[in-house]
Amino acid sequence: MYITANGITDKAKKRTLLLYQAGARVREIFRQIPDNGDDKDYDKAVEKLIEYFEPQKHRLYEVYKFREARQDVSETLDQYYTRLRSLSTRCEFADPDFEIMVQIVLCGRSSRLRKQALRDPKLTLKDLLVLGRQCERSRQQAAEIEENTRNNQTGMNDGAVVDAVCNTPAGKTSQKGVCRNCGAEWPHNTGICPAKGKECRKCSKLNHFARVCRSAPAVARGQRQDRGRWQGRHENKPIRPLNVSDNDNESSDSDNYCYSVNNTKAQNPYTKLKINNRNVKFTVDTGSSINIIDQQTFEQLGHYTLSKTNIKAYAFNSNVSVKMNGKFTTIVESRRKITVTTIYVTKANGGCLLSGSTAEELGLISLHLNAIMEYNVLSRSIQMFFCGLGKLRHQTVELLVDKDVKPVTQRQRRIPFHLRAKVDAELSRLRDEDIIERVPDTEATEWISPIVIVPKKDDNIRLCIDMRAANTAIKRIRHPIPTVHDISHELNGAKFFTKLDLTQAYHQLELAPESRQITTFITHAGLFRFKRLNYGTNSAAEMFQHALQQVLHDIPGFRNIADHILVFGSSYEAHNKALDECLHRIDTHGLTLNFDKCQFLQPKLEFFLLNFSLTDPKKVSALATAAMPTTVSEVRSLLGMANYSSQFIPNFATITEPLRQLTHKGTPFIWTQEQDHAYNTLRKALINSPVMSYFDVNKATEVTART
Repeated sequence: MYITANGITDKAKKRTLLLYQAGARVREIFRQIPDNGDDKDYDKAVEKLIEYFEPQKHRLYEVYKFREARQDVSETLDQYYTRLRSLSTRCEFADPDFEIMVQIVLCGRSSRLRKQALRDPKLTLKDLLVLGRQCERSRQQAAEIEENTRNNQTGMNDGAVVDAVCNTPAGKTSQKGVCRNCGAEWPHNTGICPAKGKECRKCSKLNHFARVCRSAPAVARGQRQDRGRWQGRHENKPIRPLNVSDNDNESSDSDNYCYSVNNTKAQNPYTKLKINNRNVKFTVDTGSSINIIDQQTFEQLGHYTLSKTNIKAYAFNSNVSVKMNGKFTTIVESRRKITVTTIYVTKANGGCLLSGSTAEELGLISLHLNAIMEYNVLSRSIQMFFCGLGKLRHQTVELLVDKDVKPVTQRQRRIPFHLRAKVDAELSRLRDEDIIERVPDTEATEWISPIVIVPKKDDNIRLCIDMRAANTAIKRIRHPIPTVHDISHELNGAKFFTKLDLTQAYHQLELAPESRQITTFITHAGLFRFKRLNYGTNSAAEMFQHALQQVLHDIPGFRNIADHILVFGSSYEAHNKALDECLHRIDTHGLTLNFDKCQFLQPKLEFFLLNFSLTDPKKVSALATAAMPTTVSEVRSLLGMANYSSQFIPNFATITEPLRQLTHKGTPFIWTQEQDHAYNTLRKALINSPVMSYFDVNKATEVTART
């Protein structure tokens, strides 16, 4: 408009004026666009800018959005029609009116309008809209008449109004109705229901709250679905509270307890777990220390061998013990997790109990107990360790760049239009935390890397930089990083453990100014570069490992792998002394911790997915539940999975030798009784969960050798 008003016809001037009015950021982006024409090519410049900034249209996705458009609770038919008309413009329908009419009939809120459309096959979109307006107008007028009628009458039951349900008791007069979607007074003062677009926590449907949900209760639905052999057998058989004394080792001088409280007015908490590919219904008993199933359930599980047990379980306030047939160890699966546990089998058919510890391992419950920590550092100044993003003081890190490598300037990768607002918010956050900075317009940029957007589960995004090209020029600095097995030898005698996790660990190291240029990345908002050490740099892990070791290197009872810090001690006092010094160093050097990922004073250790107290059941579950191999390739895959737990299985090489013979070149694949025995022995060894202890140089060592 400005160009036309001023009579500018020269294409070079028009191109220059366009880029000038667009602003510095657009000019910067335009310079990065390849093949943007010469200085006199105005049409080429317009074409490239439109191609860059206009969001890419995908017809299939636009049709999907159109099909998913449903009429909202507070949306009139005309508003819904206008929204559908706008969505249809990008769908390229051959007959938009027919598609809109079909969408109104299928996804509209008016049942009366839907019935009328199905009754009259010659109904057009225009006729449907006229009929819909009449329905809305008549419903609104009827609601006003009925509301006035209720206000003028007393001593009668409240009537039902369209789109509202009145909950006033009989014999009282209601001045206002109650909304059937949110439970508040109706009509709403704002005209919009608070439940619009909200998800019900009871039935997971939209546009109403759980307090007014008219769907069948979840427990009732679960009861209807569970009318099978498990519930039919146990639903009328109460589970008696048990007092359990474990004498399996004939040396136990303490009692375990197992409680189950029966309530005739409420349903006991229960869950269905999978054992040997069969579903078993358990009552969850958080006070129980053992798992129990009855004899009838045990017979349904298949071929399990019971081990003898001397355990004694008593009913509450009873001296008569419950007779046990034995026990067995197996893999138990829930929808979320899997674990290996021991289950006791009773002779009586009284149902199944799941202990609190097993329920917690399966992710079914979460216990939050109040604990008093006598650690003076945490109680004195806890905020200093967990406040925001820290920065290592008086030290910067430098990236060594090979000048012989030719710099690479990569073009921007197109960002989906609906994610640009989230990218802008993430860039703003990184700038506010002093992690990145904008590249000045007057500064040359030899290295430019694109970004990669990774969606998170919480509907946010993670902004990643593709540093593959830049890493070819960064000389990697080699610093030794210890392994988990290296650390495990230092844990001999340790009884107390604390894990510390630094907040955005790499970002707490400041990059030297001369090292920032190679971290430059391009977005739709312009060029930025890192002021802190960024994730994706090939030498970041070694550099951070070295920097953190320089801060905490001489503290007894401390080790770290990258940003994961482990503090341990053989006694409570030794652990606290090491933790006190570690936190003091962290505070002195300006570093901060992520409180949500820190664990203090733990009696057992799980570090880098390795559980030092027992074999991780998540790792062995794939092997323990695997089918018997039928080819050489499947045998190799089986042995590869088993190698993870080989250190926990005595005589692993001897057990697996018959299986390894099948993998030798030229050996025919013949599955004999010998291989079958080896396969079953390997599975049994994994299920038994053997315990390994730390190597102690002060104890006698037994060496076993084969001749």
